[in-house]
Amino acid sequence: MRWLILLIGIVLLVSGLTLRSLDPGDGPLRVPADPSTQRSTKAGPVIGGIAPDGTAVWLGIPYAAAPVGEKRWRAPGPARGWLNPREAVSFASPCPQLAGRLALVDAKPGTLVGREDCLYLNVFAPPGTTRASGLPVMVYLHGGGNTFGSASPYDASRFAREQGVVIVSFNYRLGILGWFRHEALRESGNSAQEDSGNFALLDMVAALTWVRENIQEFGGDPARVTLFGQSAGARNIYGLLASPAAEGLFHGAILQSGYPGTFTLDQAEDAYQAPGKGHRNSSFELVQRWLVAAAGGSGAMATEPPTRELRRFLRGLDLATLFRGINRDGDAYRAPALFRDGVVLPSQSLPEFFRRSGPVSRVPLLVGFNRDEMKLFLALSPEQATRRFGVAPAPIDRERYDLLARYHSAAWAASGVYQPLIDLSAAGTTALYAYRFDWDSMKRSWIVDLPQLLGAAHGLELDFLFRPVLAPQVPGVIHRGNRSGAERLGQSMRDYWAGFAYAGRPGSGRSGGRSAWPRWRSDEPRVMILDADDDGGIRSEQIAPLLVDDLKRELAAELQLPQRLRCALYVDLFLANNGLPELFDAREYRELGCAPFPSGSVRGLSR
Repeated sequence: MRWLILLIGIVLLVSGLTLRSLDPGDGPLRVPADPSTQRSTKAGPVIGGIAPDGTAVWLGIPYAAAPVGEKRWRAPGPARGWLNPREAVSFASPCPQLAGRLALVDAKPGTLVGREDCLYLNVFAPPGTTRASGLPVMVYLHGGGNTFGSASPYDASRFAREQGVVIVSFNYRLGILGWFRHEALRESGNSAQEDSGNFALLDMVAALTWVRENIQEFGGDPARVTLFGQSAGARNIYGLLASPAAEGLFHGAILQSGYPGTFTLDQAEDAYQAPGKGHRNSSFELVQRWLVAAAGGSGAMATEPPTRELRRFLRGLDLATLFRGINRDGDAYRAPALFRDGVVLPSQSLPEFFRRSGPVSRVPLLVGFNRDEMKLFLALSPEQATRRFGVAPAPIDRERYDLLARYHSAAWAASGVYQPLIDLSAAGTTALYAYRFDWDSMKRSWIVDLPQLLGAAHGLELDFLFRPVLAPQVPGVIHRGNRSGAERLGQSMRDYWAGFAYAGRPGSGRSGGRSAWPRWRSDEPRVMILDADDDGGIRSEQIAPLLVDDLKRELAAELQLPQRLRCALYVDLFLANNGLPELFDAREYRELGCAPFPSGSVRGLSR
């Protein structure tokens, strides 16, 4: 019976890996208002509450004006002020998005959720914190492919209390509402920043500006601000490192499973042609679909009205119409994000910018990845995973599953960790630290093999920093046999992260009692391995970085691969990769024997 319950639980997650919000009794944190938590902000006084563990929390504080109506697709403005104390005791609505299997919202996949009035932040402070405490501040940027997600799943109470840091999390605009460039929106008198279309990145700047102006009231030191973010959150931190708009707003950054992907203005604005050219959800494509829908859905190419009328039309569209116009991949969608506008972000790719100029914000960096990043997504793919006996999830072809996971995960590490470390080191950044998260000590049986199916998957490390989100959803991830070891690893990781926030280096953790974390240098690339005690534990290893060119050579030597799959891997790794199409080389593609397979015809087949 126990295994039956386990299997049913796993199916609920992995057959869709729904990852919806937890049951209502264990859902996002809410606290009763407590007068002792009243604090002043530039906009007005706020009252938070006390979490069950004693942490002081303020949830849902506006950091910018609601980007609605005429403020849609504009740079964030200041939040409207208030006079009476405002209760900040529950998380705000997520920004508009499509619910999906990884979106952590309680709604049917594909359902439109959230609202545009979503620019709110949350503060977690240790018990007894006062204005004079001067604690380091850690600002968390959530992931979600820049099209879904929010701050609400990430309860940082334990982290803040245990490590003596003030933690801030926040929502930012997503997808087509967060990044959108169209000539009709470039009004005379606009700022160059607003014309960039990088609205979500400007939201992040606004949140960091709020921290600089207000965090001392909550016990934080505005001169010691460390960013940390996972996946798209880490990708956005790469953008902030290169953005003059964010200069001076943070003093260190921890990048978890990110990569420096940005989009050209052609991809953002032009008609779709092929991967790497105009995007399927470029502003041209979206506006055409919206105009056709408004004309009754004739399907003909729409004629754009005069600029002023089009601008009014776009800002007047309701959310349901906006999202119906999106080209989707199942429940989710991809859209151009982080535009190379030459103002908010460099006009060249971030790797090129880092190589030539170095980051605008030259701060200490801790950069890392999960060993099996891609397995989370392969487990979700009906092309790669099946249901054994109609119940238990398993790879369709174990050898192919592992090969695809290895290539995609290695490409993630190469482009998101190793190459940036090499480039940043060459540009003069010396305070660099690297990690690899290897923990996979989950349940294994003849029915379901979680270490093989998920391994050290994308996002799993978050359960070791915040209140766990994944583990409660998947029976067998954390169980009686591994619970104490998992907690020891989590304590160590939070200790190292806090040590970095305190001193600009993880060192031996804030406690001073951990193994010393060495710097990463190109001539001595030492990486901290984060793993369970029975798998080697936390240890430093010198690892020769596997770079993109190495992966291309390995792919060319994979003679047993079906040719179409080999070509699909090349396209998915180096062209249709959400912001790094410069890695694609047409000559290499032909020499790989892929001339019979146009890139668009094999896109996505290796996922």
